[in-house]
Amino acid sequence: MKELIRYEKYSRKDIHDVFLPDIDFTPQAGSWGLHGIIRVPGTKHDYIFLVTYGKKQFGHEFDENIDENGILTWQSQPSQTLDDARIIGFINHDYLRNNIYLFLRTSEKEKYTYMGLLAYVDHDNQREKPVYFKWQILNRNNENLGQVINNTKTEDIKYNIFDTKKFVLELRDEDEEYSYRSENRKGKNTKEFYNNRNINFEGEIKKNTELGKKGEDIVVEYEKTRLIMEGREALADKVVATREIAGNAERFDVLSYDKNGNEKYIEVKTTKGGLNNIFHISENEVEFSEEYKEKYYLYRVYNFNVKTMSADLKILKGAINREKLQATNYTCRIGGK
Repeated sequence: MKELIRYEKYSRKDIHDVFLPDIDFTPQAGSWGLHGIIRVPGTKHDYIFLVTYGKKQFGHEFDENIDENGILTWQSQPSQTLDDARIIGFINHDYLRNNIYLFLRTSEKEKYTYMGLLAYVDHDNQREKPVYFKWQILNRNNENLGQVINNTKTEDIKYNIFDTKKFVLELRDEDEEYSYRSENRKGKNTKEFYNNRNINFEGEIKKNTELGKKGEDIVVEYEKTRLIMEGREALADKVVATREIAGNAERFDVLSYDKNGNEKYIEVKTTKGGLNNIFHISENEVEFSEEYKEKYYLYRVYNFNVKTMSADLKILKGAINREKLQATNYTCRIGGK
C-alpha cells in the first residue's frame, strides 16, 4: 500500500489507487465510487470512512462533527441496526489491531482530506437506522485539525516515524498461571452519549501504545538475534514490527520466522509487572489466534525495565485458550449526572 499523508487531499480514485492499485477504478460505481464505508481489501476488520459534512442519503441528513478534542461523532448507513454484523464489528473495534482510515470533506465539490486513524470511544445503544458512534482521531494535530474543518490550506504531515534501538530480552521457563481479559462495550443511552464531554482518551492511548511499542521492539531484536544464532541471517533481515508495514493493517505485532523459514505471527503483550499480571485481549485477537493457530505465538514480555530496556519473556504457541478469558462488564464514573 502506498504511504498516506495526513491532511493531504485525495479523490475517490486516489483513495482507491492507494488501497487497490492493481484494479481499475470505475467512477460512480461500486463501493469505491459510491459508498461511505469501504472494507479494505484483504482484511476482515479494516475500513475506510468517507465522510461528507451535511450529506443527505435517502432523505436522511447525517449529523456528523469533530470537536476540539478530535472526537468524531459519526453515523452508520441509515439502514444499519445495532444487531448488524458490521456494526458489532465497529463496536468491538480495537485500534491496536485494526485500522479505520478517516477521509473528510466539507462539501461534495471538494476532494477528501485524510485525517488519520480512528479508535472507538462510544456508541448510542438506544438509536439505530443509523447507529451513532464517537471515534477518537489518533495522533491528531489540533491546529491542522481546525484548519481542515474550516476548509483552509494545511501543510503535509508525514505519518509513522520509528526509532530503532538495541534491547535485552531474557527467555524464562516459569509456569505461573496468568489470565486474559476481554472487554464488553455496552455503549450509552442517547442522553449520556451527547452529555459525555469529559473524554480523556488519547492520553491513555499514548501511554499504552508507547509501552506496547517498546515491547514489540524488544521482541523484534530477540527474534533477529535468535535467527542469526541459528545461521539464518537472511531471515533475520525480514523480521519486522507490523506497525512499520504501510497502513499497519496486520492483526499481529511482529512477523518473524522459525529456523525452517515458516512464518510466525507474534502477538506481544507487555507489562512492567510480573508474568501473572492480567492483560487485555480483544475478541478479534482471539479469533485470529484460532484461525492461524499453527503460526500464532503469544509473547508475554514482563518485568519490563524501561531504563535498561530489558525484560523477561514467556512464549506460548497456538490458539488463545478461551477457558482463561475473563469478561469485564463494568464501567464507572465519579461525579456528573
